[in-house]
Amino acid sequence: KKGIQTITSDTTDTIESQFIFNRLKEIVSANSKINTDNLFWDHLTANFGASLVLGITRQVDIRPEVISLLKLLQDIKANPNTINKVWFADQYEKTLPRQIGEQHFAENFGSGEEVDTQIVEQDIKELKSTTSKVAKFRHTRIAHKNADQRLVIDLNFKVVEDALKVVERLVIKYQLLINQSGFTQLM
Repeated sequence: KKGIQTITSDTTDTIESQFIFNRLKEIVSANSKINTDNLFWDHLTANFGASLVLGITRQVDIRPEVISLLKLLQDIKANPNTINKVWFADQYEKTLPRQIGEQHFAENFGSGEEVDTQIVEQDIKELKSTTSKVAKFRHTRIAHKNADQRLVIDLNFKVVEDALKVVERLVIKYQLLINQSGFTQLM
């Protein structure tokens, strides 16, 4: 449970930073005195972009010493019987009818008695595919400088924001599995 809390908190911080940056962007765009050739704004934009990239790529880091969404999903896939439908539905009985828990389990994690590993595998593939350009950009432009200057990575804020949406959706989904949380969004 501690891992999902850390993942949720970190992802929420990234989403909050995105919200603040987007609000600042609205303010700057509305002010003709500062919305062109502004070194300070360019600096903020570059640093926000780097921060957003780092927030996303933290969730696909698989080094042994880190907590990440990808590692959590891999652990769930490798141990599908750790959280099963009976245990999941039992958690609902404290506040809601057990049938709602069984329904939520079936809708999100499979109709069997255990978490369907194919569903988890699909989530892993989606997480990896939507964050791959972001991670490559981090490795070649932010964390390190790639010696091959010919390497071009087509990355823009839309790609990064789409990746963050997938991370958020998966965090919400696995918060449901582990804590029966009913989040619709993290901020």
